[in-house]
Parts: sequence; C-alpha cells; structure tokens
Amino acid sequence: MIDQATGKNSRPPPDVGPPGDKPNGWKAVQHMTDGSREKRTPALSNWGTFGDDDEIGTLNYLTADVVARAAGAVRTGERFPLNLPSNMPSVGPEQVPVFKIDAPGFKRVSHRVNTVIPQGLVTNDDHVVMATQGSSQWDAFVHAGFDEPGVDGVFYNGVTRADVSSTGHAHRGGIDKIAQVGIVGRGVLLDIARIVSGGGPEPLPLDYVISVDDTIRCLREQEIEIQPGDIVCFRTGWTETFLDADDSYRVERMSVRPGGIHPQSPGITGDHATLAHEQRWSAVTADNPGIEAMPMPAPQDTAHVRMLRNLGIPFGELFHFKALAEECARDRRWDFMFVAVPLWIPGGAGSPANAIAIR
Repeated sequence: MIDQATGKNSRPPPDVGPPGDKPNGWKAVQHMTDGSREKRTPALSNWGTFGDDDEIGTLNYLTADVVARAAGAVRTGERFPLNLPSNMPSVGPEQVPVFKIDAPGFKRVSHRVNTVIPQGLVTNDDHVVMATQGSSQWDAFVHAGFDEPGVDGVFYNGVTRADVSSTGHAHRGGIDKIAQVGIVGRGVLLDIARIVSGGGPEPLPLDYVISVDDTIRCLREQEIEIQPGDIVCFRTGWTETFLDADDSYRVERMSVRPGGIHPQSPGITGDHATLAHEQRWSAVTADNPGIEAMPMPAPQDTAHVRMLRNLGIPFGELFHFKALAEECARDRRWDFMFVAVPLWIPGGAGSPANAIAIR
C-alpha cells in the first residue's frame, strides 16, 4: 500500500515476474490467510500479493522511483487531455449514457446565473447529474466480480458482496482508495488500429478482437518495450468514430444483437492477463466501451475477471486518444507521462477519468 503521509509505498513491491527478472528491492508477499488456512484464490491472481488489506492492486507498482522515471517521457511539454465530453457517448436529447441506459441522462443545471452578491461581485454556479461510468471512466475493483467455485471472495483481493452495502457503498475496493493515490506513471500508446490499417488512422472493424499476438506485433513495430509499472493504452478508434458520427449512425453503432447485452465493439482478449502479469502493467486504458471486445465471452474468460478482478489492474474505458495518436505517429514516439486523478467518491464503483498525457 502507499503511505498517505509520505506518498511512498509502505512495503516494497512484490516479485511477481518471471524467474530471473527480479528488480532489486522487490520481495514476495505471502498469500492471505484467515488465521487457520490459506484463503483460496484464483489460479493467476494478485490476491494477497500486496498484502491482505490491499485495495489499489497493481498501482502498487507505481513507486516513487517509477513515477520519477516517467517524468523522463516529457520532452516537449505538449498536453493531451484523454477524456470525452462528459455527456458522451449518448444518443438523443435525453443524453442517457448508451452503456448505462438505466442511469439518469446527463444534466447540467444552473443554480446561479449572473447573480450579484454583495459589493458587486457577479457569479455563476451549476451542478451536474451524471453516471460516473457513463463517459470516460475508471472502474473500481467492486465494479466487476465473479462468483467462482472454490474461491474465497467475489471481487479483487477477496472482497465479498457483504463489503458492498445495500445502498451500494463499497467499504472495500471502492474508487475512493484509488483516488487517494492517483494514477501517475509512464503511459504507452499501443495504436493497434494504425498497425492493422497499415499505417492509416482508420478505426478497427467493430468485430475485431485484439489478440496477444497483435499486441506483441504492435510493440515490435512501434519499437517500444513495456517497463514495469507502465500504464498501457490501447487505441481502437472507437470513441473518435462515435464523436464524428451523426445520430443515425450512433444509434446503429449502439444496437445490440438479438440475445446480447452489449453492442459490438473491438477490444482485447482476457488472454492478455498473462502478458500483463509478466510485464507488470499498472493500469490499462482503451478508447472503447469496455477494454475488451464485445460481446464478451463467458465471465471466467473476460478481461474484466482475469485482469481487473484477478490481478487488480485498474481499467480506464472510453478514453479519447485521437490527438495523442496523431502526434505519436508523427514523431514515432509512443510514450508519455500519464496523469489521472479519479474523483474521491466515498465507496464509489467508478469515477470520471480526469486523465491527461504529457509529452
């Protein structure tokens, strides 16, 4: 865990890499125990790796040294906000988020309009109603769990259903824990769409599934290596295509196949869990609705289960990489300093992304 007083890790990051690849100062941490026996964990997981009480997962890789090294990726000082407008993606005047159709539509309400207060000061104030995971967002660990036979817990690090109150307040594994440490490190853009298109800006086809081989090919062609603690960012072109489209195309793009629950979109496979574990990714983001390809496979095969839930890798979804990708492609430099501070929402299941890349 990160010590809030010093901003540094209170224990060394663990040794979770392949044999022979052990950075100095990294030590293994024993799996959780309940005092009588070792708790049963998923087959490939970080449950207990960072301690019994850990609630920030692979963000533990973002030590002070790792963050300081990330500053070396800043060369020009260019800044690229990575967020969609907070009312997107939505369709129609109600602005209901297309992936949270049971949520209220985005609404901005002014409660002061050119109001004159004493001594002539004029002020405007407003408030918003929005789904915290309806636009560019971070998933908290309690966002996605899995009832797995033989495993003690539903969410990352053994968090149970009972840890989330009847009103939805997460007493463990909420976004507030991530908000208190922030997500700052070296970001790497993997422009899968550009690789697949042969160098052009075209988006991936809706039915494209990004394999581990695709990811390795992209790293090779972009001539970049993932370093421990990197924040890995996948570009599919989905969000920029949505923003550029008219309402009729957006409705078509959002249609759900018969019997399905998600519209089709390109994304990664859950098989990336092994690669992410070996390379020590600290977080994953993508410019698509769910990081992984949709419709999703069986729950145990999803990236949400194998990476977010099992490994404790925070997921950032519906990011907007268009401007960043254009500049990275122009000078063939794919790394940058990544900074994001999710909103401190006590017990929350997610937060707006609030992310920016600095080159």
